[in-house]
Amino acid sequence: MVYSQELEQKIECLREKMYEAYKQDPSSPKVIEISQTLDKAINQLDSQKRNK
Repeated sequence: MVYSQELEQKIECLREKMYEAYKQDPSSPKVIEISQTLDKAINQLDSQKRNK
């Protein structure tokens, strides 16, 4: 499914962004913000895979 592939790419990109933000400042609110966005994307992908 194309949408799943796009979502997986988004998840990987968010993981990389979160890691880079963490390396700069582990206590930055940006890390939390990216993490929350990442969680939503992962949940969305999981939900999509369950509804196949």
